[in-house]
Amino acid sequence: MAWMQERRRADGGISVRVEWRLSGGRTGPRQEETFSAGSDAQNRARAQGFKQMVEAAGGRWPDGWVRGEGFVRAHDQDPYSPPPSFAAVGEEYVRQIVDLSPGQRKRYLSQIRVLAGLEIRGTRIFARPIDAIAERDIKAWLIAWDRSLKTKANYHGLLFGVFTSAAEQGHLTVNPCARTAPKRSRVRQSQAELRFLTEEELCAAVRLAGDAGDLLAFAVSTGLRFGEITALWCGDVDLVHATGADQQGVEA
Repeated sequence: MAWMQERRRADGGISVRVEWRLSGGRTGPRQEETFSAGSDAQNRARAQGFKQMVEAAGGRWPDGWVRGEGFVRAHDQDPYSPPPSFAAVGEEYVRQIVDLSPGQRKRYLSQIRVLAGLEIRGTRIFARPIDAIAERDIKAWLIAWDRSLKTKANYHGLLFGVFTSAAEQGHLTVNPCARTAPKRSRVRQSQAELRFLTEEELCAAVRLAGDAGDLLAFAVSTGLRFGEITALWCGDVDLVHATGADQQGVEA
């Protein structure tokens, strides 16, 4: 786990140092990176974003980061080429995530398209080049988008990954999402209290569902999601023993 320390410089400004143990172990050599080139707010934001990248990398230096310089643009990359759009970086990021199911990947790509076409206060924030989206734009989106706080928190997690990827490629020096994540306590408070159906109410719902009644009863009885149910094969169900296949571990 990384930590931050602030120090007052001779000129009165604040420098922020991120420290951690290499690979996250207690015995690993101490590592550090200092942020002091910008304003106090910029130094804090950059240090916070870097801290999160170090922790995401398991206590290692982020790939492509050069100590004291940040992410360095690859030598074979044309410095005069225009920066890519948010949509282009976002789609590339999602397609390169290894640990994703096809359904998750499709959902993330859909969310990128939703954001790219979204108009907030008369402006399509995410239709801009990736380096033209600032922290104030992320805050404006969070405030003005007419969606639940839980939905916005889910989208924010995807945004953070996209902008981190953009920083690793040298398109950004600071992640504009670093200081804007909705607090988990607020997200939990915003969620409606769950209400569970009684057995009698469920039976009524199954009856009213008509031809889809069996599907509804199966979903409630097993706890499987719709995507998981529709992915089942005949061989996944053992009618003799009234159970699912061994690898599924689902009782019929």
